Amino acid sequence: MEIDEGLRAELGVEPGGVTLLQFSTAFCAPCRALRRVSAEVAALVPGVRHVEVDAESHLEAVRALGIEQTPTLLVLDARGGVAKRAAGVPTKPQLLTAVAAAMP
Repeated sequence: MEIDEGLRAELGVEPGGVTLLQFSTAFCAPCRALRRVSAEVAALVPGVRHVEVDAESHLEAVRALGIEQTPTLLVLDARGGVAKRAAGVPTKPQLLTAVAAAMP
């Protein structure tokens, strides 16, 4: 599945590189845990960005992308394709593996 350019721009996803696109809600404890893991991975791997989106403020995007729970993380490749999707909080090794698979 590829996310169209307009939707990526609306969500703050810049072109190129790998993006960890996280959908969260305000009072979600697992969302905070995922934010930490994603930020660590983005800091470790050059060319990886972490973008967190408030699901409640982006309901059209949530529906378009089939987001059913928070947190949900989409690992986007450089073209904006969804290389991996995870509901809940993946471990750091799992996320590093997903990022490596999405790299050009």
